[in-house]
Amino acid sequence: MEPLFSPDAERILNELEKDPENDRFVDGIWDVIDLITEEPMPAPARRRALRSARGHSIWLVPIPVRKDDNLWVILWQPRGEDALIAYIGPEDFRL
Repeated sequence: MEPLFSPDAERILNELEKDPENDRFVDGIWDVIDLITEEPMPAPARRRALRSARGHSIWLVPIPVRKDDNLWVILWQPRGEDALIAYIGPEDFRL
């Protein structure tokens, strides 16, 4: 499984990667993305199921490293043989 990124998720990840102070946090993000793409079926990659406004399942996985004392999460969906990383950001998102 390969990661695909929504434009917003890709933008956030690119911005975080530009600042070396975020290296540990970015490593945590990539660890979660690796988990999702390498083992998408087990519970750790599907920590919590959500429903979009259109009724689609979206999986939430917390990032184990906090950013400015805030918990961040990744929202993703299977897309054929790939994983769409739809959101990377604070856990207080809106679907």
